[in-house]
Amino acid sequence: MIFEVVVPIDGFEEEKEFSFEKVDDFFSIITAQESQKQLRLMNFGALKNLAIEFPEDFNTKLDIKNLDDISIFYIFVLQTENTQNSLNTFSPIILNHKSNKMGQIHLDLKKLGLENLNNILLN
Repeated sequence: MIFEVVVPIDGFEEEKEFSFEKVDDFFSIITAQESQKQLRLMNFGALKNLAIEFPEDFNTKLDIKNLDDISIFYIFVLQTENTQNSLNTFSPIILNHKSNKMGQIHLDLKKLGLENLNNILLN
């Protein structure tokens, strides 16, 4: 399935389309149509259960009318050692399966009530 990028993805700002391939219930891969570079994604549907409101311009660009139409994915960075793998949880990629539009959003920790999270994680 091909998705149009309507909100840029960090490091892939020039890409206009990605193909989406579901690997299993947790992992998927998106491939940039122009450069053929891939990102591994981890699905975390539980985020939909949080009280998150996307900015109106983000909703408009992705044509989001219902949260049931979207999937929320985290970029999963694989390293040679499993203990070094990482997940970008505060800049998820959103796919709208109805409009075939996608984009990345940078969540505001303060608006989510998590402004002290970095201090907690660093200790």
